[in-house]
Amino acid sequence: ASASAPAPAAATPAPTPSTQQQTQEQQQQAQLKMKKLLASRSPLTALQQIKEHPSEKLVSEQSISFLPGSPFSFSLRGSLFESDSTILRIPDGVKLTISAASVERKSMEEFSKQKGSIGVSLRISTEENPQLLPIWTFDKEKSKSYGVTDLGVVVCGPRTMRLLAYMEMGFSSKMSVDVGVFGSVSLDGDKFD
Repeated sequence: ASASAPAPAAATPAPTPSTQQQTQEQQQQAQLKMKKLLASRSPLTALQQIKEHPSEKLVSEQSISFLPGSPFSFSLRGSLFESDSTILRIPDGVKLTISAASVERKSMEEFSKQKGSIGVSLRISTEENPQLLPIWTFDKEKSKSYGVTDLGVVVCGPRTMRLLAYMEMGFSSKMSVDVGVFGSVSLDGDKFD
């Protein structure tokens, strides 16, 4: 009897370039989907701490979190000190749009009665430029309304930025005016679309 050699095993076909490309695209889509899911659960946080000067004793604190898809509204307490700025932390994949700001008429009228009072300015700084620069000023002599609706500030995360309601006046005072800022928090469409 003759012994026969075992039949050779069928070779597995090597993946074709189009199969490899499809697999890479699927992996990239899965990673993108996970990043989008993570971003949708990552809140933007706003924190303002007002301290007594010069003692640095904490007088008040407010902190709010905003998930993507929510409206953004925050009342900035007016101050003469940059250290009283509100710190906004915007996570990766999240976008903040600030479209409007306003001051309350009654509190602004009370503030305006003080000698040397001029108004209040909304100031902003970013990691790229830490200097707090005014983007809107309510001037008691020149402003025609108590708000602005065309700010158009759009910031995508990951970023840390600061907002300050800076009291424009000739001398220090205990009185301040809050500035309300309004907009929206959303997913960064450029990252996920």
